[in-house]
Amino acid sequence: MPDRRSPSYLGKIALIAWREFRHTALTKGFIFGAVAMPILGFGVIAVIPAMLSQKSPPLVGTIVVADPSGKILPRAKTILETPRTKMEKAEEFATHPPTDTSGRFDAMSEIVNEDLQQIEVVWRSDDSPNAIETIKSELANGAILAGASITAETLDPALDATSFGLYIPSSLSPKHVRQISRALQKAVEDERIARSGLDRAMLARLSNQPDPATTRVSPAGIEAKERTELRLLVPGAFMFLLWICVFTSANYLLTTTIEEKSNKVMEVLLAAASPMQLLAGKIVGYSMVSAVMLVMYGGLGIAGLSVASMMDLVPLSHLVYLVLYFVMAYFMVSSMMAAVGSAVSDLREAQSLVTPVMLVLIVPIMLWMPIIENPNGTLATVASFVPPAIPFVMILRVTASTDQIPLWQTLLSIVWGFGCAFGMLWIAARIFRVGVLMQGKPPTPRELVRWAFVR
Repeated sequence: MPDRRSPSYLGKIALIAWREFRHTALTKGFIFGAVAMPILGFGVIAVIPAMLSQKSPPLVGTIVVADPSGKILPRAKTILETPRTKMEKAEEFATHPPTDTSGRFDAMSEIVNEDLQQIEVVWRSDDSPNAIETIKSELANGAILAGASITAETLDPALDATSFGLYIPSSLSPKHVRQISRALQKAVEDERIARSGLDRAMLARLSNQPDPATTRVSPAGIEAKERTELRLLVPGAFMFLLWICVFTSANYLLTTTIEEKSNKVMEVLLAAASPMQLLAGKIVGYSMVSAVMLVMYGGLGIAGLSVASMMDLVPLSHLVYLVLYFVMAYFMVSSMMAAVGSAVSDLREAQSLVTPVMLVLIVPIMLWMPIIENPNGTLATVASFVPPAIPFVMILRVTASTDQIPLWQTLLSIVWGFGCAFGMLWIAARIFRVGVLMQGKPPTPRELVRWAFVR
């Protein structure tokens, strides 16, 4: 029987990489968290437009109004049956958003949906002394849709506006309750203004607060529309996506290295591959794990922006920078985790060595707001060249700045960052070569330095 040909140097690295990827990415927990959940998110995003575009349920029935003045019923009837524009609906949603989740969804659906709702409401006035009792009785019997009681004090413009009685059956949907109450509220408001002698249109114009059309002008004269809220959210989303994808896979690398060393599995692996092949295979394998997470969750975010018609906030250049800085961040963090994992025998020992590194990597989160406020400031510029925080700070800067980051800073950060990443890989390789076979007392930082730089 002929001997099986042994794998080449790169072949062993590929086998180790596939082993690490298979044992991490093809588990039920990872598939559920990193694959199934984003796919579920894609499904929700795909369904949302269809849900928002569903035709509103018809409003059919009789509304009874007890109003001695007789002015509210015709006004409310006109208001309810007059279609509002999308702008009016959006303004009402912005000024008086519903407090409940279903109410917010219905309001957004009403803004998006262009189809006219079927409204077949019969209005009836009841001026009898026992009108309220009659309304309640008819509601209990299911004879009417809703009832309202308007007092003279409510319509008096000299008095503070008081509440009016609105009576509804328990089966009436929140959407229909809002429609009926809005029509009555608007009718009462119009009647109070009419009795005061003021001009409704003039009053609306005077009370309308103009929104500033903010435009940022750079020193070079380039103009850009300011979007304050999104300038805070989008860069943070980029940074946290980078952070989560890199640290999740790097943490897997740390824990599996420690487990294999403490369980003596590492010795079996080293019988078939060199320490450098083992380290390279582990880093490459977990890079694929991290890439899967980046594609799934990054794609989910892009799909959400596409549905919301906000893809202009994420130009193609930002996605290119995300990939570049992701590779840089992964090699920086994974090299540190691999070095620490090879030097210790349990997770408790690893904490003392990882903590100083984590403090440096937390800096981008602590400086998130200052960097976004001034991406070209001295603090942001200096932090852009401090490893291993370079990729996290730079992704904040390039996605937050309305003024273009100086090209020389971007190019220098990429060159310097990848140089630091390869330098950290070189140091990790030297530590891994010694530490992977060490047992007993964990090394001190001074011993790690000696392993890295002294032959």
